[in-house]
Amino acid sequence: MINYIRSEIYRNLRNKGSYLFILGSMALVVFLNIVLWIFAKNDTSFPYATTKYAFSSLYCSLQLIMIMCVLIVSIIFSQEYKNQTLKNTVSFGISRSSIYFVKFIISIIFSFIAAICVIATFIISAYILLENSGIEYLATLINSIVAGIPLILFSLVVAHSFYFITEKEMNVVACWAGIVIVIPTLLAMIGRKSEISRAIASYMPWNIVGDITFNEVTNTLVLGWITPEAIVKSIVVGVVGCGMFYIIGLEVFKRKEVK
Repeated sequence: MINYIRSEIYRNLRNKGSYLFILGSMALVVFLNIVLWIFAKNDTSFPYATTKYAFSSLYCSLQLIMIMCVLIVSIIFSQEYKNQTLKNTVSFGISRSSIYFVKFIISIIFSFIAAICVIATFIISAYILLENSGIEYLATLINSIVAGIPLILFSLVVAHSFYFITEKEMNVVACWAGIVIVIPTLLAMIGRKSEISRAIASYMPWNIVGDITFNEVTNTLVLGWITPEAIVKSIVVGVVGCGMFYIIGLEVFKRKEVK
């Protein structure tokens, strides 16, 4: 298993897609801050060239980060079904449980590295280009991301499990979207008339990170997932959801024929 871990690390270090994803994401967040800076230069009354607005745009976009989890797993899993790569790995005597686990760990490591690089670039460029609104908005940004980790991890695990269940990437995306986005959205819509659906919808990761309201008194955004009670709920939902889909994906992979 150690040799397989080393080979996976080496393979991903040589994967151009990994670097393109990280560098592209870093360039995008810098570009967004540059756009705000340009608007402020051309219009001194432009109110959004501040770290308050920039940081809020990120912590209000955790659903987008959940979507990007599919792309991350796709990068880690690239080419596995082509040229019978996965089949050859199994035939070399590496257990399916080890393959499944190593891919999962590599996905987490890559996600962590990508997140650190992109978020650090975003924060630094915001402080360089935009008006500093105060340290409290940086604290809110960090708290929102940390509190959302179990829910983002859930999205990653769902994508990871379906990449082992089906060979077709479109099927992976469709299944992931159905579980992570469509079902929670439908439950939230039905929940407007049904208390049971509303209660169930409130435990869906997609809906939890989408719980954002505006306090007109304090003129601030209220993030529903960073309260102590919500953090506990997020951890429970994340652990249960991750465990369930990790096991489902593993058990199906153990029984399927690898082509």
